[in-house]
Amino acid sequence: MTRSPKIVTIFGATGTQGGSVSQSLLQNKDFQVRAISRDPESPRAQELERLGATIVKANGWDKDEIADAFKGSWAAFVNTNSDDPMFLDKQGPMESDLGKTIVDGLITAGVKNLVYSSFVSASEFTDGAIPMKTMDEKNRIEKYAVASGHFSTVGSIHAGWYMENYLNKEVAQVMGGFPFYADEEGYKTLYMPLWGKTRNTGIPWICIREDFGDLVHGMLLEPEKYHQRPVPAISEILSWDEFARVFEKVTGEKARYVPIPAGETLAPGVSELDDHRELFRFGQTTDGKYFGDVPGTTDIAATLKRAATLARGKSGSEAHLTTAEKWFRSNYKAKA
Repeated sequence: MTRSPKIVTIFGATGTQGGSVSQSLLQNKDFQVRAISRDPESPRAQELERLGATIVKANGWDKDEIADAFKGSWAAFVNTNSDDPMFLDKQGPMESDLGKTIVDGLITAGVKNLVYSSFVSASEFTDGAIPMKTMDEKNRIEKYAVASGHFSTVGSIHAGWYMENYLNKEVAQVMGGFPFYADEEGYKTLYMPLWGKTRNTGIPWICIREDFGDLVHGMLLEPEKYHQRPVPAISEILSWDEFARVFEKVTGEKARYVPIPAGETLAPGVSELDDHRELFRFGQTTDGKYFGDVPGTTDIAATLKRAATLARGKSGSEAHLTTAEKWFRSNYKAKA
C-alpha cells in the first residue's frame, strides 16, 4: 500500500525563496506542493502549476483565506516579504502583523509543522543598541508561532547574503558597479562597508536558486530534528575581497573590493535601504555574527543539501553546495 504524499503549502511560492523551495519539493514524490499566490495567472505561478504544484489564491492579511488555503497541509513554509513598500510606512502595518495573521490561519487550518524564514533579533542580540526592523520583525513572528503551543515543530531558516543580488543592475549601481559596470580605472569595483571588524571577515553567501530550497527540503525530511534549531542558510563563506577575486578569476575582468567607511554611507537617503545600513552596523558591532550565537558555518547546510539531493533522486555534484565560482560560471561569461 502506497502512502499518500504529504501536502506542503508554501506562502510566497512565487518569490525567490518560496520558488526555490517549490522547485526542490516538486522533485520528491513523497511531497505534494500547494503554492499560494495572490495572482494564480502570473507567469511564475503558471510555471509551478506546469511542474505539478497546486495553485491556490489567498491574501495573507485574511486569516480565513489563509486557513482555507492551508487546510489539510502536513507542513507549511512561510516567507513574508520584508521589502513590501507598505512596511516602509511608519503609520502602516508591520511585517509581524502579517506574520501573526498567517500563523493564526495555520493554527485554524490545523497545520502542525512550520518552517519559517526568520532571523536572529538584532535588538536582543545587541542589547538594544541596533534595532533592525527586518530581523526583529521576523524574529517576533517566529516566537509568536512557538509561543502558540500549537505546532509540533517550528523550524527557522536564516538566509545569508544572496548571490542573486549580483544579477540585478540596479543593485550594482548602489554597490559601486560590480559586476556590471567598470569604474574610471577599468575595475568592476565592489564598494561596500566592512562586514565585521576587518576586511577579512567572511560573509555567509547563499545561492537561493540552487541551495535554499534544498535546505528547507532537508528540514522537512526530519522536522523534529530541526524544531527550534535555527538553520544558517549558507552556500559558501567568503570575504568581499575573495568574492571579487573569484569573479576576476572566472571572467578575466578586473575586479576589486573597496571598503566604504560605515553602513550610513551606503546609498544615503534611499529609505528602501535603511535596513541594509543597519545590517552593516550589526555586522561591525558583532564582528560578523550574522546568525547571533549560532555558528556561521556550512556544516548544517551541507548535511541538508545532501539529504534533499538524495530525496530528489539525484547525487554526485548536485549534492554539493554552490560555490561562488560555480555561480559566476553559470551566470557570467567565463574567460576563454
